[in-house]
Amino acid sequence: MDELRFLKVNSLIKQEMSRIIESKINDPRVSTLVTVQKIKSSRDFSVIRVYVSMLADSEDSKLVLRGLKSSQGYARKLLQKSIKNIRFGKLIFEHDNSPEEVLKISNIIDSANEK
Repeated sequence: MDELRFLKVNSLIKQEMSRIIESKINDPRVSTLVTVQKIKSSRDFSVIRVYVSMLADSEDSKLVLRGLKSSQGYARKLLQKSIKNIRFGKLIFEHDNSPEEVLKISNIIDSANEK
């Protein structure tokens, strides 16, 4: 698969995973706002890492991740239905803490500017 098609499929996976998490996963642990930040997949799509961020503290984030991990088979099945002609392997949900890091750095810069 050429690079452009690979990137387009990854972009489509990101869109579909966002839709699936938002509207199809009914696990009560995933009740908070979850945002798909990025997708990293192997070239053959046998492993797809879904990096998510959420509006929750660290304990709730762990709970949300457990909910997502328990529904990964269902999410994979829905992804397979929506994107045909590509065989998907394992979905791995991981917490992407980059938004929190950006906020932390921004606060440090703001406090340094106030001095």
